[in-house]
Amino acid sequence: MMMTTTRRHRRALIAAVAAAAVLLAAGAAQAGKAKAERADEAREYLDKATAAFALNRFSVAAENYEKSFELKPDAAVLYNAAQAYRLAGNKERALELYQSYLRMYGSEKRAEIEKHIENLKQAIEKDHAVATSPPTTPAPVGGATAAGGAGAPVASTPGGSTIVPTTAGSPSAVPSAPPPSSAQSAPVLVAQPAQSSEQGEHGSVTSKPWFWAVLGGVVVAAVVSTLLLARREPSDPTSTLTPVDGN
Repeated sequence: MMMTTTRRHRRALIAAVAAAAVLLAAGAAQAGKAKAERADEAREYLDKATAAFALNRFSVAAENYEKSFELKPDAAVLYNAAQAYRLAGNKERALELYQSYLRMYGSEKRAEIEKHIENLKQAIEKDHAVATSPPTTPAPVGGATAAGGAGAPVASTPGGSTIVPTTAGSPSAVPSAPPPSSAQSAPVLVAQPAQSSEQGEHGSVTSKPWFWAVLGGVVVAAVVSTLLLARREPSDPTSTLTPVDGN
């Protein structure tokens, strides 16, 4: 009875060890497959980055270099990502990746990368100084200076004139130039339909008052002449005929 129980325990232990070995082998195979898939995906991103870099699409190249490095870290890929960001004009990101490269792979390209880092820092400081500098204010137009060199106050009258103190101390009114009208400052040309010469002449004559006065006089004269001719005609047309002798 004791021997049978011991054999059962041994068989159960062997089965458990065999199952664990199978699970470990399956896990290793799965891990190897996943690693191979990540390597293939990293190669695809690397190929895309190389093509984009050759076509001067540096922003796209930099993004694909980063994706490739995330899947498969490599010193050359990190360096290429920094180079692509620098050529794309992204100074801050290029500086970060150059510094990361020196921190992780400092034995290669140190002198070249340190030069890039120094140039990028200077360029970033210059951009920051330009962005934060206050805007320059233009000098006041029409302001006069007093005899002592200080700026003199300028006042405006209700009529639009500018009063500037003279050297004698008495203010004199200097008429200021009127502001340009909107039509003078921004002329707008509008195309109009062309008119014939007859229409232009007709419109220019008929718009005159004397034209209608002459036309009315002509009409009145014509009516009077017609009435006079009508009165001169004989009422009996037979009275104008010469009698004919029947013999």
